[in-house]
This record gives sequence, structure tokens and C-alpha cells, in this order.
Amino acid sequence: MKQQNSQTEEKILEAAEKIFLRDGYGDARMQDIADLAGINKALLHYYFRSKDNLFEYIFEKKISVMFPKMEELFGQNLSFYETICAFIEKYVSILADNPYMPFFVMSTINRADRKDFIKKLPVSLNQKLIELYMKDLSEKKVREVNPIQLIISIISMCAFPFMARPVIKEITKIDEEQFKMLMNFRVAEIQQYIKYILIPNS
Repeated sequence: MKQQNSQTEEKILEAAEKIFLRDGYGDARMQDIADLAGINKALLHYYFRSKDNLFEYIFEKKISVMFPKMEELFGQNLSFYETICAFIEKYVSILADNPYMPFFVMSTINRADRKDFIKKLPVSLNQKLIELYMKDLSEKKVREVNPIQLIISIISMCAFPFMARPVIKEITKIDEEQFKMLMNFRVAEIQQYIKYILIPNS
């Protein structure tokens, strides 16, 4: 019985993720989730009670995937530039596998009635990156820049192409496979930009 319950819950979560990522919170319907999961709506409510409960579970799951576990990088004694390069590589790879995530997250936290979701973002990572930057700056390993502006720029350079994917594909006349290839090359491109900005005599 437990295995059956687990399988049903897994089907619901898979269906809910697809519907929420496709439609966002506001337009997602519990009936659509139930239909995609192959169950009736009453059973869906039995497992998750409400759309809010189900959405919160999916959102937290996506957040844990969208932001790489930077703590692992901080424990590797990397320089600030090396940490940023590793982050870019992981982040773009995750977005390539989950291209709807940036839109999903931003549309959620920008809803007036969902501001509480901002607190679920791993904002402490920002402070750790700034501390690492200040350490390398004191050792003259990096140029003096505004680290907050730099972090904003890095996240934007990584995430924007995925948010604007349909527009980029239309303008450049490329298909999905070519877009993925473009994003693979983008990792080295962003890393090179950051090197020019950060590293003295680069």
C-alpha cells in the first residue's frame, strides 16, 4: 500500500511540476494536474489538500535545483574567480535541463500575494561570495569592482537567454538543438567576460 501511495504521489508531483512550469501559479488548475497525473481531483486533494500546498512543495524543489549548492564550492579553497567560473558552469547546465525555471521563479516571487516566497531564496550565498571577493581583493588577485553589481550581472547573463529563449530562437532562426549548443558555448563566453572584468592584466 505504501508503494502505491508513493507512486501516486510521484505522479502528482511530476504532473504538478509540468503544469506549474507551463502555466505559472495563477493559471494552473488542479483539474489539469489531476488529468495529467491520471487520477481524479478528489484524490489529488487527498494528497495535497490545496493548490497552495502543492505549489509550495514544487517551488521549494525547484529552488533547491535552480541554485547550485555553492557551499560545496566554498569548501574547495577556490579563488573568487574560480568559484564564479564553477558557478557559471553549474548554473547554465541546470538551466539547460530546466529552461522554464527562471520564468517560473521570477513570476512567482513577483506576485503581490506570494512575496513570502522570496524568503525561501538562498540569499546567504550572496554574502559568502562578497566575503570571498573582499579576501581576494585584499590580496590583489582581483580588480576593485562593485561585487553586488558583478553578481547581478553574472546571474543575468546566465538566466536571461533561457527567459528569452523563444525570442532568441526566432531572431537567430535556430532550432532547439542549436539553442542548446549556443548555451554550451555561452559558459566559456561568460567566464571570459568575467575574467576581463576581474583579473588584473587579463
